[in-house]
Amino acid sequence: MTLRFEVDQAEAFRQGVNVPKSTNHVEVDPSKLSQEERDLIADRLDGIDIMAKGVDLEIMQGSSREGDTVHYHVKGLKKSSSRVVSKLPTFVSLMEAVREDEAKARKKLDDFRVKFRGEGTTL
Repeated sequence: MTLRFEVDQAEAFRQGVNVPKSTNHVEVDPSKLSQEERDLIADRLDGIDIMAKGVDLEIMQGSSREGDTVHYHVKGLKKSSSRVVSKLPTFVSLMEAVREDEAKARKKLDDFRVKFRGEGTTL
């Protein structure tokens, strides 16, 4: 299967790797990957694109009695509209970027939950 992702050309250049285009493709055999790797990739797949994750946040206007009140509902994680960016054009580097993206997305989700808990908002 072909996977498409972005490569940080400046970082690759720093490491002495020539990457002519910022968009890169790698071929992988899903049967050769661990279940964890397949899950991380599958959660981000949009066609052949490996997308970054973001927080799925629903924002609702309060009732007319509440004035400018806004209610936030943190639904979980979702695919964002941008591809994962890897440091090098390799599968190993792609997986490092995917794992970093997963950690950042989960931290952001936790931060939203902590920030809005106790502020009279809906979680």
